[in-house]
Amino acid sequence: MTVKLTIAIPTHNRAALVRDTLASVSALAIPADVEADCLVIDNASTDNTAAVVDDFARSAALPMRRVLEPRPGSSFARNRAVDETTSDYIFFIDDDAVAERDWAADLLDDMRRRDLDAACGMVLPRWSSTPPKWLGPSLWVKLAVHDSRAIESAPVSSAERLDNYFSANVGFKRSAFERFGKFREDLGVVGGNPISGEDTELFARILARGGTIGFVPSAIVNHMIPPERMTRAYLRRKSFAFGMGTAFAGLQNHNRLDKLVRNGVRMAAAAVRGDSERTLYHELECANFFGYWRGRLIAR
Repeated sequence: MTVKLTIAIPTHNRAALVRDTLASVSALAIPADVEADCLVIDNASTDNTAAVVDDFARSAALPMRRVLEPRPGSSFARNRAVDETTSDYIFFIDDDAVAERDWAADLLDDMRRRDLDAACGMVLPRWSSTPPKWLGPSLWVKLAVHDSRAIESAPVSSAERLDNYFSANVGFKRSAFERFGKFREDLGVVGGNPISGEDTELFARILARGGTIGFVPSAIVNHMIPPERMTRAYLRRKSFAFGMGTAFAGLQNHNRLDKLVRNGVRMAAAAVRGDSERTLYHELECANFFGYWRGRLIAR
């Protein structure tokens, strides 16, 4: 029985990067019993994204088409992808990520074997330049990328937790959207607004309603980390914004006063030790705390 798979790439003003993403998708090893296509959602781009995608599609190894979603926002783009296809499975990859050859095959195999509603794969950092010394592995989660060494040295089951699921590398059964709903459109990154949480909220909703999500470490994409994201200022803004998104999404969290005090103490201790990585880690946890409570006040 043939299985239909759509690989969706939401993109906004990333003409310079999306070509690499398209090339990696075109080079994927697709199983013989899978009918795959690629759908690019042009999310109100104002650069030459349309020309880049249309030009690439003419010689792509699998059917590829572009649709315009005029409403800016990651949730609008992802939901447009769901609405545009009738495939059995929909996989999402970010427009600044590059898939490894067996990415889709490994993700799909695990989903079919375990009968999962959704699955996330490994997202590895693709540094655009050498990262600063303080940007160690404990901070990578703030960039939505994984520390492969930590994951590979632990039981696979320990990776199957909500904070380890990133939408830069995720697959869904079509039926998951029918059973649990789509991405909340009041959440998600819009232009320069970094407030996210639409993916985490959907993952949490699936699990809360009895659905299943798995982690597939062999399904790998490499996510570009540009210089502007390798700054303390960016990470502070991102952590604050994620805290706000958590509040808006109504997700469970540990942002109590004791957490703030605990992280403040640990931040000071790390600073005394001269451990710049852990000093910033605990500072970012404090930023997340303040963002969460700022979000709670706004949402009242």
